[in-house]
Amino acid sequence: MSSAQSQHSPNNDYTNNNLSSIRLTSKSHLGINKDFYLAITKKFLDNFYPKTCTTLACENHILDKEISTRPDVIRCSKCHAQQSRLSYTPLHHFKLDLWMFGYVLHESLIQFPKVLTSTEISKRLKISYKAASLLKRRFQLFCSDQLPKYKDLTYNALNHQFKDFLLPPNENKDISKKMANKPYVCVDTAVLYSAGERANKGRKRYSSKGQTSSIYLSPKLGGKQVGTLVQTIGIKNGPVFFTSVPNQKAETLGPIIRDHIPTSSALFSDLGYSWLWGVYRNHRAVNHSARSSDNRFRWARNRYSKNGIHSQVSEGNNRLLKTAFASYGWIKPEYSTLYLNEFSFIKNANVFGLDVLVNDGLSRELFVSNRRWLREEPVKIRSKRSSLRKYLQLLAEDVILQIDHVIRI
Repeated sequence: MSSAQSQHSPNNDYTNNNLSSIRLTSKSHLGINKDFYLAITKKFLDNFYPKTCTTLACENHILDKEISTRPDVIRCSKCHAQQSRLSYTPLHHFKLDLWMFGYVLHESLIQFPKVLTSTEISKRLKISYKAASLLKRRFQLFCSDQLPKYKDLTYNALNHQFKDFLLPPNENKDISKKMANKPYVCVDTAVLYSAGERANKGRKRYSSKGQTSSIYLSPKLGGKQVGTLVQTIGIKNGPVFFTSVPNQKAETLGPIIRDHIPTSSALFSDLGYSWLWGVYRNHRAVNHSARSSDNRFRWARNRYSKNGIHSQVSEGNNRLLKTAFASYGWIKPEYSTLYLNEFSFIKNANVFGLDVLVNDGLSRELFVSNRRWLREEPVKIRSKRSSLRKYLQLLAEDVILQIDHVIRI
């Protein structure tokens, strides 16, 4: 064999050393800025779960001194006492690299309304599917922990917007002008991953009608829940809240709606929520089954919107939810609350931003003490423009955030 042939021989090109180097290259995280995502993770921990020094002499001084070789540890600048950044946070006993959580947080926010699946995380970060699922679960725990803050902010805003507000007692009167400068609040239910006759092995569904029949198997198969029934509370151009519910009974949906929406608000739905009239004086409903007066047509033209009354806000959010959750294929009903809280949190974060979640006290003090550090671009996440805006003001040099409970539509 000639020297030219030997140089291009497969035995020379594909030696064990060459193959090992190729494998190492494929497993490296090419194109991922680890420092960028590590900075996001650190800011997330410092802002939402700040640590204070337990030494009596330091008087609960906030731990803000970095340790270059140990990103999971932070120490006091006075007594140099060390604490774990991860303890008693959603990253408690976190075994993966810290920058991976920052990647999930950042990508979930910028990819909305597309969801970040465990399969995508596994392939992008070169980790196992089980590790990717647990990493996503950590992010879902954080979303579930912070979502009530968005709920309280929305509740206070609606309470201010509809203070002493009253719709005309005549339900057939057009209310478009009355609601011109007010937010439309709509409620509705939707079914994810319904169980048809195929899932029931050819048997009929749980009951003859209603959405509840779509989420349970036949009683002869044990009546197991395989689908997810979602209660949607949405505000036009504003936040939305999805809740997993077992049925559509008033005793199930009533407390959820009452907890999210003040009783003085103008509330819109379909006729399935007729029982809301006894609780919300400004409740109006549209008849989706209205028949046409013209014999040539079956349905009326105004069966979705009539006299300024509609539930299209919740209907649109249901469509958005179904389209996004198609990427999952299917989720277990027992985990549906975590997935819905994650989607609600990301949607509301794009409306309000993340800055409004910073509490008074420790987190704000940390903002004040680290103003120069917080201005660094890699860790600043801003909200998108929306007609439902947060009222944030820079009042003084020592105060970073001031939240007014008035939201302008």
